[in-house]
Amino acid sequence: MIFYSKKKTKSNLNSRIAFLKMLFFVFALIIISRLFYLQVLKYDYYKTLAQTRHSETQEIVPNRGTIFVQDTKNNNALIPVAQNQEFYLFYGVPAVIENVTSTIAQIEQVLSFTDEERWQIFLRLNKPNDPDEPISKYLTSKEKQALEKLNIVGTGFKPQIKRVYPQNNLFSHILGFLGFKNNERVGQYGIEEYFENELAGKSQTIEFEKDSKGRIIDFEQSNLDKIQDGVDLVLTIDPTIQFKVCAILEDWQKKMLAEDATAIVVNPKSGQILSMCDKPDFDLNNYSQVENINFYLNKSISQSYEPGSVFKAISMATAIDLEKVNPQTEYEDKGFLKFGPDTIRNANNEKYGKVNMTQVLDFSINTGMVFATLKIGTNNFKKYIENFGFGAKTGIQLPVESAGNISSLKNKSDIYLATASYGQGILTTPLQLIMAYSVIANQGILMQPQIILEKRFKNGSVEKFSPQQSRRVISSKTANILKAMLVSVVKNGHGNQAQVDGYYIAGKTGTANIAKENGKGYTDETIHTFVGFAPVDDSKFVILVKFSKPKNVPFSSDSAAPAFAEIAKFLLQYYQVPPDF
Repeated sequence: MIFYSKKKTKSNLNSRIAFLKMLFFVFALIIISRLFYLQVLKYDYYKTLAQTRHSETQEIVPNRGTIFVQDTKNNNALIPVAQNQEFYLFYGVPAVIENVTSTIAQIEQVLSFTDEERWQIFLRLNKPNDPDEPISKYLTSKEKQALEKLNIVGTGFKPQIKRVYPQNNLFSHILGFLGFKNNERVGQYGIEEYFENELAGKSQTIEFEKDSKGRIIDFEQSNLDKIQDGVDLVLTIDPTIQFKVCAILEDWQKKMLAEDATAIVVNPKSGQILSMCDKPDFDLNNYSQVENINFYLNKSISQSYEPGSVFKAISMATAIDLEKVNPQTEYEDKGFLKFGPDTIRNANNEKYGKVNMTQVLDFSINTGMVFATLKIGTNNFKKYIENFGFGAKTGIQLPVESAGNISSLKNKSDIYLATASYGQGILTTPLQLIMAYSVIANQGILMQPQIILEKRFKNGSVEKFSPQQSRRVISSKTANILKAMLVSVVKNGHGNQAQVDGYYIAGKTGTANIAKENGKGYTDETIHTFVGFAPVDDSKFVILVKFSKPKNVPFSSDSAAPAFAEIAKFLLQYYQVPPDF
């Protein structure tokens, strides 16, 4: 028999108690450490995780404003030219799809994919851990319905809003488009850019409280009330005129093999832009498919150029308003004028002999125009052409407008004044030029160019924009004299191909050589311009037509003038203007 001493038993018991104490201490230390880790070190993480499960933060984007034009021949009915349209994102749920290949085959009963697209979809749907993967964007309701009938397991739809342009190319340079900038959708170019903030509206970040099943149970209504849909805009553009002018311009651009072409139609009494068209244009719904981003620029306002002889009407108006010359003032033309080492000549080295100022415009005589302008002096000439609107932006509500350049007139040498008199050595935009001619058509008053007719707010209120008078530039008497002289240009002079049977048409041609890139001399390439208006006594419209680098004819009298005539004939019929004779 074996006996254990009481001392030994007590020692073992103490050891066991010490071991248990140590064990509890270790457990307690582990729990405390874990709690410290979770509640202190990982506090932010689990707080965010809990918030994610029980709340959701989402930016609510308002509806972008619609851009309209008015159909003046149909009770001013509004026609959308930029609007939002609902489409659908078609997606797949990889965890649910059992056979990716057969699923894609089912989808292709409705949608078609390239080999590359099919492969990318295959890769995306073979990610079993992903909650969903996009298959195709911007599906129409018809495509959605067709796919739904197939009952494809593991697929679904989400609504998508897309900016669409129903007329495709027709308003491309006026509207611009909704594009991407820093991963955000923003307006770029045209009206979309200029009125970005008003069209976009005001978004708001909303936090939704959710229950354990993820259902929304609460949110701040006051934050939701802060969301503002974008403002709708109504343009001054007449859609019928825009369609016809752009079609005529494109036809003539092709005939002339011109690099680009511009046409503008303005109501001279109001300054409202009725049409503004550049060729080549681009499809706003596929704006990324252009050869060069310069296609996006509205050349009517962004591209300044030396206008050539079309500027002579402005110089002549100045000389007559200052009473330095009148239509009967005579000048002996020898075909050239000397300014030190420089010589100014007439086109084709023509020599006209004794002519009056009306004939100077009729036959676009450079030396005769210099004769009249030298009587004005540089200071007076510069002041007048600034009042006509040259050398400064017009302020039209479109982005990327050029101010042109008349800085050569800071030079006091007469050669700079002389060349400027017939549109050389100064730069103007087509819009500046047509607004200057509108001064003559509008009895000497310059109007602010206007392209926005109304702003329409979602609460039903409407802000209307009235025509704005900028200033009087020349007297009504001078304007009437110039009208008669410009009618003579079309009837008797180089502008005869701008004539429309039965009507008096006022206008002027301009053929300008393009300066060399180094600024030294001119190339053989030209820019052709014609600006004119009708009816002469009560003008409904002013038209500018411009072709860059035409190849089929040497002068604007054979390109821009007849293109003008075709547009003018349409407008006279459109406005039902009775013939003058």
